[in-house]
Formats: sequence, C-alpha cells, structure tokens
Amino acid sequence: MIKLNRRSALLGGLSVVGCTTAQSSPEGVSEFSLALQARLPRQPPFLAIFERGERALGFVAARHSINADHPTFALVRTAFDAVQPRAVIIEGIETAQGEWPRPIVLEARRLKASANPASAGEALYTAQLAIERSIPLWGGEPSDQDIYTALLVAGSDPQDAFYASLFGPLEQSRREGDITGPDDPRFDSVFERWAKWTARGLTPQPDTSISAFRAWYRDRTGLDLNTDPNWLESHDPDYPGPVQRENKLHMRIRDQHLLDLIRSRLGTHGRVLVVYGGSHIATMWTPLVRQLGQPRLIGGV
Repeated sequence: MIKLNRRSALLGGLSVVGCTTAQSSPEGVSEFSLALQARLPRQPPFLAIFERGERALGFVAARHSINADHPTFALVRTAFDAVQPRAVIIEGIETAQGEWPRPIVLEARRLKASANPASAGEALYTAQLAIERSIPLWGGEPSDQDIYTALLVAGSDPQDAFYASLFGPLEQSRREGDITGPDDPRFDSVFERWAKWTARGLTPQPDTSISAFRAWYRDRTGLDLNTDPNWLESHDPDYPGPVQRENKLHMRIRDQHLLDLIRSRLGTHGRVLVVYGGSHIATMWTPLVRQLGQPRLIGGV
C-alpha cells in the first residue's frame, strides 16, 4: 500500500521531482509559522475557491485523515462539483512522475474497489475521483535531490538537512501506531526504513544508520533521544529546536514549487483543483489573492 499522508503532511521529510515547466513567479511564498496560519480567514479543513475571468482554483486546505467521515473528504467531493477542474494536483507525489503517475493510478484503483476507499488518506481519495472523471492529475512535489541541494546551497549542514527531514515521517509512523516513541523496540527499524527511502539517490549520500541519527540528536540538543519528551516538537515549525531552520526552508521550497505549478496549470488548463495540507495554503495565500482575488470559502472554522 502506498502511504502518502506524511510523505504528504511532512514539514520535515524530503518530498517525493522537480517541475521544469513551472517558472518561479515574482511574488513568492511566505515562511510558514503557526501565527501565519492563524491569520487565515478560516482554519482547516476548508475549501477556498478563487475565480478570475475564465480561471478558477479550488484549494482544499486539508487536515490529513484516513477516516472517511472526516470533513476533509466531504470537501474534496464538494470541490470536484463546485470547481469542475480540468487539472488536479495532489500532495506527496513528484511532479516529474508526470500526468497520471502509474503507481498512484494503480493504488487508487485498488482502493476504489476496497471496503474503505479513504484508508490511505485524502490524496489517494482525490486521485480516485479524478480517475472517475478522467481529469488529468499531477503530484505537486519537487524532487528529493532538488530540496536537498537547495538546503545545502542555503548553508545547511548536510546532516541537519537530512535528519531534520525525518521527523515528519516518524510522526506519521507514531500517529499510525507503528511506533510509540524512540524507546519503542520497533523504532530503530522504522527509522532506518524511512531514512533509506528518503536518502535514495541523494548526493552527497547521508548516513542512514540509527546510531548516526541518535548521535546527531545528542550533539544538536544535548539530550538523549530516548528520554527527551519533546523529541517530536522538533517537527513543530515554531519550536526553537535545532532543526527548525531546515524544516522551514524545506517547506518553503516545496510550497514555491507548488505555487509555480498552480500558476502553470492555470495557464494551460484554466480550472485547477489542489488538495494539500492546510498549512500550505497559508504560505501562498497573499500571492493567490493578488492574482485571483478573494476566494469563496466553504467549511472550516
């Protein structure tokens, strides 16, 4: 089974490949913070529908879930009907995998025939609805190497850039019950599985061993990973920990790629639906409003 939720929801987690057709816009995304998200007119999950002339953008600002009764899934269905998209963009998949990435198509079809089509999260649920309607679909992510290289160019230490990326996937594993924390006997194998997957093809090649990660954590925090009750706070963008610079840069790289892709698909397809975690719309709210005007909002609080 393909899991996208925190190849999806990761603030850390070198995302799953660069888009060469979407050019950077003059106005870029903002750096994410919880205060930035709090300034949104509503809090996720909600649907924002931007319209100007013949162009329309529906953005489902999701709260990641695998529960079919969660409001995110109803918003996705509403978005297809309200926006009538001609292109769909989902989180957690490389743009360079192209239109209709084969692994996503196969998994979406499997899930559609299963007892719980929502069991892999809203991205694959969105893919199912796009398939039903024969609407072209792309992933919205830059490549792992593009992100890693950009972090190093920005001055990040290679270890910091890589290890900071793993807190998101580890949080996913904790949320899904695969681990309870760093002292869980399953933690080391879960970490190394995520690390090896994330490191595939990266240059320079990072050390994916659990021993190196634990040593890095002690060096950066002065704490033992097993006994630090705040170990996952390193995933919080506003926590003053050692990995926040990398997390925020990482998210900004991802979100600029997504904003560029949105603009590209609006230019080529006119009506676009994006389904991404709610934090992402916060970083691009201002440039989207300036380009398309204030949106109509559905749902949210």
